[in-house]
Amino acid sequence: MITIEALKQEDMPQLIELYKELIPPHIEFNTSLERCLKTYETMERDDRSFLAVAKENGEIVGSALGVCCQCLVNPFLVVEDVIVRSDQRGKGVGRMLMEALDKFAEEKGCAYSFLVSSDFRTEAHSFYERIGYTDGVVGFRKIYQK
Repeated sequence: MITIEALKQEDMPQLIELYKELIPPHIEFNTSLERCLKTYETMERDDRSFLAVAKENGEIVGSALGVCCQCLVNPFLVVEDVIVRSDQRGKGVGRMLMEALDKFAEEKGCAYSFLVSSDFRTEAHSFYERIGYTDGVVGFRKIYQK
């Protein structure tokens, strides 16, 4: 049975491993457990973010991050880092994660949510459209190198 819950600190190594599936093969995955734990501690103190994980038998099989952003008119939710382990796709895990983010957005009074997805992730695009997202906007991303 799949359960959805907030990420716990002890689950971080599993999530880092799963995140590797998000990165295209030609890009080096460069992060450390220490860096992720520091970010996690900051996120835990901020009630505007929700890092949801899907677990089956205690093992993380998916994750999605929602961050509620404030603006003068209406708050909105930014969705990032949506990932379902490749052997679990098509089983409803992604839908459960996104429903948990929808509930979080509603609790925060968000007017809408948006996400960007890399152009090569066409299967993910079909999934987003099935759950109600539209491609009626053009998204741009600027990457800062560290």
